[in-house]
Amino acid sequence: MSGRTYAGESAPDRLARRRRQLLEAGLELFGTAGYRATTVRLLCRAAKVSDRYFYEQFDSTEDLLLAVYDACTARLERAAVDALGDRTDDVADLARRGLAAFLEVVESDPRLTRVVWFEVLGVSPRVEAAYLARMQAFGHLMLGVVAGRDGVADLPDLTRDLLASTAVGAVSHTVVTWTSAGFSPDRDLVADALARFLAGASTALVDPVRPA
Repeated sequence: MSGRTYAGESAPDRLARRRRQLLEAGLELFGTAGYRATTVRLLCRAAKVSDRYFYEQFDSTEDLLLAVYDACTARLERAAVDALGDRTDDVADLARRGLAAFLEVVESDPRLTRVVWFEVLGVSPRVEAAYLARMQAFGHLMLGVVAGRDGVADLPDLTRDLLASTAVGAVSHTVVTWTSAGFSPDRDLVADALARFLAGASTALVDPVRPA
């Protein structure tokens, strides 16, 4: 690739811009038309780049799907973590703040929701593995809200993995049913119900021989 500067834009800047354009096009097309209906030609047209520049960044539409998925899930995670604030607060309050921010992102961009919970399913073993790993990481993030508090048991890794799966399964299923119902009921009600569930479920981390 030429390292020359054109119109004040360096080669690395051009590369980064084209990548952003392809990621934005991927989110738009995967999140509206769907992954299976999206071709490289459609992506390039939406991103306003040539096929050559697509393959400069990605080997296939599947690679772009994974990149878009990573960007979407990172956005959800940032929103939830940034909303937590003081982690010494009551678990239910922490969960409510994090979930409210998480659900606000979900509701604000239906394209993201379709990519994260629908379009990645059944694509390939590689994409399925990425989906499962990311969902499990979300589950551990939720468990981490109460980690290190007084009374939290030193649980085996397998038990923590199972609890993480349970927590993220509840949130994921609720998101799917909520979005499928046109974001009904109101987001605050959904956040409150999930916060109550997670606050109750957090007792599974407490050592029964010590007070929480």
